Amino acid sequence: MARVRSVLLVDFDNVYGATSEDVVSSLSNWLLWLEDGAFSPGGKRRTFLHKRVYWNLQFDRFRPEFEEAGFEAFNCRALAKRKISAGKSSADIVITMDAIELALQTKKLEELIVLTTDSDFVPVVNRVQNPGLRVVTAGKETDPTYELYSQHADAVIHIAALKAGFSYQRTPRRWYQLRSPPPQIAPLTIQRERQSALMGRVRDALTASETPPRPGGPSPDLARAADIVKSLGERMPDQVLSKTKIVRALTVITGFTPTYQNGIRPWLGHKNFAALMRRLAQIYPEIEVRSLGKGKVEVIWRDGGSAQRSVSAGAEDAPREEARSPAGEEYEPAPRPITSPA
Repeated sequence: MARVRSVLLVDFDNVYGATSEDVVSSLSNWLLWLEDGAFSPGGKRRTFLHKRVYWNLQFDRFRPEFEEAGFEAFNCRALAKRKISAGKSSADIVITMDAIELALQTKKLEELIVLTTDSDFVPVVNRVQNPGLRVVTAGKETDPTYELYSQHADAVIHIAALKAGFSYQRTPRRWYQLRSPPPQIAPLTIQRERQSALMGRVRDALTASETPPRPGGPSPDLARAADIVKSLGERMPDQVLSKTKIVRALTVITGFTPTYQNGIRPWLGHKNFAALMRRLAQIYPEIEVRSLGKGKVEVIWRDGGSAQRSVSAGAEDAPREEARSPAGEEYEPAPRPITSPA
């Protein structure tokens, strides 16, 4: 069975604070726990193409243990004196740059794990996430970070499960098994699963009054789809909404499918995702659809109607003049060296 091609980026200062020094002494255990399929689809094992750890200078004493485990270690000391005295580091921005570069430049990458509970990485998750790249983060189940990342990332490693992984040992393989079973995931420590506020707003949009469509207006399904994208965008105005998250939210509409299924046309009867988003932008001009070339687009909710546009009815599939990247290409930055280890 092919393994998941993955990259692991560890925000050590954050993870160390959320767990303990056991995250170092049990490094080989929880790393094997991840490699054997913890939090991967179907429990598939993964291969780490890159493993990187980022920390402040005070944690450089752990460099030998991490380098022995195949990690590249990066000292991310802050430069401003006031930040140095406060014990802060520049790890967040270094991880952000590396995550974007690795997502764009690593061939056949299937998964990116950013091991952190820092909610500042939500825009990074949304930026690199796409149908071909699964993004996994971490979250504390006792505070809002777990729920927050559950709304954005494809999977969330909760801290109780990570701690349980500190003592993980591979189960001996039986004579009738091709491989040992994947690791069991420790249950959440909270008593009751909190419902996603985001999906609650989606459900509210779907249960809106069923008024008959006005002549020439959008169909009920299109109106609901526009309300769903509006609900997503209002939580993150002026930031790119990932296609994965939009599609996942739209699946609550009975008539929506991204592929042909049982005679139902995909994308609510539109040619593709881009055509559907452009149609929804006619309903809510705050939805900005920017072309990235090669038939790809990015969707942004412009709060306050800053993206007002005049679009004639029935022109949903017609080409339109839109903002493009400076080079007019699909995220093809000039190659530059990725941050080197300290």
